[in-house]
Amino acid sequence: MQSALDQFRTSIGRVRDLISIHNSFKAQATGALDLSDILRAALVLAVSALDYYVHEVVRLGMLEIHRGQRPEPSFKPTATQSAFSRFQVSLGSARQDRNLAVSIATWLESEIQQSHGYDFLQQSHTLPGLLPVLSNIILSRLNSTSWLEDEIRERHSYLSFQQPDKVAEAIRLISDKSLWDEVAKLMGVSAKSVKQGLSSIIERRNKIAHEADIDPTLNLGDRWHIDESQVNDAIDFIEQLVESIHQIL
Repeated sequence: MQSALDQFRTSIGRVRDLISIHNSFKAQATGALDLSDILRAALVLAVSALDYYVHEVVRLGMLEIHRGQRPEPSFKPTATQSAFSRFQVSLGSARQDRNLAVSIATWLESEIQQSHGYDFLQQSHTLPGLLPVLSNIILSRLNSTSWLEDEIRERHSYLSFQQPDKVAEAIRLISDKSLWDEVAKLMGVSAKSVKQGLSSIIERRNKIAHEADIDPTLNLGDRWHIDESQVNDAIDFIEQLVESIHQIL
């Protein structure tokens, strides 16, 4: 799942580059030029980096669980399944595996021919000699998770993982840890403070993305105040948050 964190760090680096561009222009421009929208764009992109990280780390974690490379999350005594086990897939994907099982002989013959050639099929083989070949083919098939990856992308494509409850809900698919309690310990604050801090950033992001950051109590077109300090604090918070989440997974 390291690639999810690497991508987040790259995205946050781009956000910080945008802040640097703002500061450079501001140092050269007159006060008549309003550069604040660069800061608004940076804030939106920072939240987007968080959202994408959660999507990616959950997708990769679920694939690892499916392959047996990561333990499935435990669940409360009041539940019968983990969030991972409750994840729904389409009947179309299930049908593909069913069709493969029904035609297992044909599939194995095709796979052996592709990997070892037609002549191999025409030769006589002992069971002990053939078992490693069959084992490798079946193992390769089990490790092929493209269908599940497609399902995860499809199910999560219309979801945003930004608000604290939505982030925690997503992480429960791959971890049974109490997310905000664990993150709060690493950040040296209370869980309530972490969630409030994130909610505040998301609220401002939504004002920018959905309301043009307009302050309805002011004159026509006037927007909520924004400055470098506010945006840098938000970026620092998101960066520390993601690094902490990844550390506990």
